[in-house]
Amino acid sequence: MRFIVSLCLVAFEVSACTAVEGERIIARDLAAAIPSFLAIKPETDFGPSPSPGVRRVLSRAQLARLAAAEGIPSEGLPESLCLERPQAILDPAVILASIEGAAREIFPSEEIRVEVLDYIRYPLPPGMLSFRRQGVYGGSGKTIDAPLLWRGSLTTTGKRSLPVWAKAKVLVRRPCWSAKTELPAGAQPVEEQFERAEQWLNPFLAAADCADPTEKKVRLRRPLRAGQLLLRADLALVPPVRRGESVQASLEIASATLSFDAVAEMDGADGQAVFIKRDGRRLRARVMGAGAVQVIAGESK
Repeated sequence: MRFIVSLCLVAFEVSACTAVEGERIIARDLAAAIPSFLAIKPETDFGPSPSPGVRRVLSRAQLARLAAAEGIPSEGLPESLCLERPQAILDPAVILASIEGAAREIFPSEEIRVEVLDYIRYPLPPGMLSFRRQGVYGGSGKTIDAPLLWRGSLTTTGKRSLPVWAKAKVLVRRPCWSAKTELPAGAQPVEEQFERAEQWLNPFLAAADCADPTEKKVRLRRPLRAGQLLLRADLALVPPVRRGESVQASLEIASATLSFDAVAEMDGADGQAVFIKRDGRRLRARVMGAGAVQVIAGESK
């Protein structure tokens, strides 16, 4: 999201230098300090403007040459003329509006709340303020509403891009589920064990990735305390084959298929090779689905 930043945002005056608004010094700029230059066409070009933050001083001799080139008298010219690009410290309200706009573009259908905590505080020239998704830093926050650092840019009228930054809380309102009672690690979440509550959370943070307890084939990686939110990082997929559980094994022999019960010695995902045990004999098999494996011929212990 981009916002035009004007110099009236925050009053900031560094000297009595004459302000040059654009990338080029024109007669209108000089006429603001030297009345005789009013006789020249306002858009007459006198060369490049100083870079932002840099002052350029024209001596009386230089001003006289400029006047002579345009056919105006050199009487009454000052001994020197200081020129500089106007600059201002960004208004936090403008930064807030820019970040809010960027967040709404990223999360268009969600309710958003933004709080600017800190921001760049050195003077900048007028330009277009922009914050984009790739400028977001701070995804390792350990709380669901932790602030983040957002790097953006200010593009001047001359297409120069200057870096800017802001530290902000960017929050969206999303449904989360908290445990009603303490739940042990390894338990499979059940909807009745949780209560739903709307939470303001930072959608850029891994710590704010709320999970739905109605998801199938998952179990808790770690115990949950009563009142603790269920996050995606708390869940692990339940493998179709689990260590110590009974599995239905099949073995293809010529044109026949032999089926028998066995016990899995390790967890296994679909297609993964695991070891199973049957009558004290260890066999290598491939997981074919929930509670089902196919023995790999010629690989047994």
